[in-house]
Amino acid sequence: MNRSGDDLRRGGVERIYAGYARSPRRRRAWAAANPGNRAIREEVAARALTRAAGALAGPGPVLDVGCGTGWWLACLAHAGVAPERLHGVDLLPIRVAAARDAVVGARVEVGDACALHFDDATFALVTLFTVCSSLGSRDAVTRAVREARRVLRPGGLLLIWEPRIANPRNRATRVVGSRQVSTALGGPVRCESVTLLPALSRRLERSAPRTYPLLVAVPLLRTHRLMSWERP
Repeated sequence: MNRSGDDLRRGGVERIYAGYARSPRRRRAWAAANPGNRAIREEVAARALTRAAGALAGPGPVLDVGCGTGWWLACLAHAGVAPERLHGVDLLPIRVAAARDAVVGARVEVGDACALHFDDATFALVTLFTVCSSLGSRDAVTRAVREARRVLRPGGLLLIWEPRIANPRNRATRVVGSRQVSTALGGPVRCESVTLLPALSRRLERSAPRTYPLLVAVPLLRTHRLMSWERP
């Protein structure tokens, strides 16, 4: 029996994360409790909330594509966005369950970024945070970006957070350039460099709350970009 595209991509993602789970070094580095990782997410959340202030001011629904365990949905809820406005999709059922627990009342479903099961022009805000870089091909990245555009309302905002520098230690990820995203959307994106080099951030340990803001202020130490695009 032929497997669907969703099943094939889910199987690939599950194999990659299973490999990560077998590595004690990666488990320690990527632990949510690591102060450096917390600092990374806090910085991105603060910048994203600032960019999305207009989209969040109204009553429109919000979609986080590739929501993982729900950290960004939880940030939105903590910032005052009503849980019933929040939607998330992720390929892995175990992550969907964790996201539902993280934000009770949010509507989180198993779904594929390349084939979203939502109507056109539904959401006031759509976010893809380190999703495109995890997709298997340039074509998949283009499909995911165009799907995000499709479900975005006119006047709605799309936010994409991705590495802008290749990580030689993680061949499962790719660099997603602003030019490719702009081409897929049919218009230019606004870019802002963000995120202190994760390998450095994770070494800050208890000093992260004090040291991270000082180091991320140095442009050469920023490894990611936050891209935003408003649908005409």
